[in-house]
Amino acid sequence: MAQLQPYIVTSWHGHRNDVGIPSAVKTVWRKKFQLPRRGFPQKQSNVDIALLDSIGRVVHSFDAAYNEEDGRRVAIEQHTARQLQYAAPLLGLGRRSGQLRSLKLPTLNGKRGIRVFVSLGDERMRAYQAPVVEVVPLTDADWQHLAWSAKERPVPAAALKPWLSQIYPPGVMERTDPQTKFVYTIKSTTGELKLTPISPANGKRRAILNGVIRLTDEGPGNFSFQGVIGAVITYPKDDTEPQSLRGYFDGLYPRTDRLHRDTRWLSLQAAFESIPQ
Repeated sequence: MAQLQPYIVTSWHGHRNDVGIPSAVKTVWRKKFQLPRRGFPQKQSNVDIALLDSIGRVVHSFDAAYNEEDGRRVAIEQHTARQLQYAAPLLGLGRRSGQLRSLKLPTLNGKRGIRVFVSLGDERMRAYQAPVVEVVPLTDADWQHLAWSAKERPVPAAALKPWLSQIYPPGVMERTDPQTKFVYTIKSTTGELKLTPISPANGKRRAILNGVIRLTDEGPGNFSFQGVIGAVITYPKDDTEPQSLRGYFDGLYPRTDRLHRDTRWLSLQAAFESIPQ
């Protein structure tokens, strides 16, 4: 995967009768669904990886989940690594040194906002456990919902929707619009949180924000999930506007298995930090 770090990684999902299928997907499927010489369809999964050159041509594709090599099964990550090694010369990539680029988190180029990290604890799809990071710009009016108060006061979750709405599972196999193929966004955040002042520290006033919130997406069925949220907010001595925020979300996300007709409740977690610090 280190060889792909300088390049764009994206995804598409859908069905063979969809309208507007990208040409690269058509190329992959044309190869994938060819019958072998004996006339019997080959074993295959419904997940493919394709590598495109700088003008969008498919130079190599492979089944990402049917991981059989020379008649034996190998670990999926080994299968993927070998396929990427095979494709590297086709993209003009040589062997890289073992040194990886340093990790840089996304910012708002000096503007104020909140960085959100989201992870889904799915043991069957471990890639979803790797956090997805989003940055959300906030206006002065947005920050005013968390303004300092010497007494405990309520804060409606709806007022914090710009950044709470980023709490949804990462990955391409969740609830998506069948036409656009985009994940349904969160349309509402409900619940009443409490903003409670606590003892100051390092010359700054502090308050705790906590409570239970429910998130409902824009798709059909009024689908929703919930969890608890907690955050520590600091304020300057002489100002009511928040100076920093750090917090977390801990909830459960229901994934329905239509084949087995049951629902698994997966741990959905998020962390928040204000930027710039």
